[in-house]
Amino acid sequence: MNIFAETVVRKLLQIVFACLFAVIAAVFVAGAEPLKGGGSHGGKRIAYLVPSDKEGGHRVVQQHGIIAAESDLPIPLTWFEAEVTCDSLTLRGFSDWTLPGKEELSKLFFCKEVLGGFQNSDYWSSKTFKSDSAWSKRFLDGKEDLHSVKNRFRVRPVRKF
Repeated sequence: MNIFAETVVRKLLQIVFACLFAVIAAVFVAGAEPLKGGGSHGGKRIAYLVPSDKEGGHRVVQQHGIIAAESDLPIPLTWFEAEVTCDSLTLRGFSDWTLPGKEELSKLFFCKEVLGGFQNSDYWSSKTFKSDSAWSKRFLDGKEDLHSVKNRFRVRPVRKF
């Protein structure tokens, strides 16, 4: 197998395993239907569930994770516009939307096919570097990079549950 084919296979396996992990990471609550990545919670699509081992070894009595908005904000925004817009957003009766962190954005990238509606362009994360740049992730290939906060990129708000 050539290097290109190996790279494609490796990337596909990473995506499959990341999405499977999101589904398997659901913690069973006695008497409750377990939540799954790509499933719904409160009428919203679940992007990621926090696995029980992330809770310091304690038994989790309530499942939690992140929910992605059903679509991107309508236009690309500067980082500051994205931060303010997400913080003041009320969508489907919820007002606790935020700009996703780097790790949350990576989880969205790995499950982008399940969640749907993502463009093959850069998306802002909430993670800044100094005062003039912030991290983004390119949804074409998953590359992370620092950009000027004045650049205009796509935004997909998230909320925690």
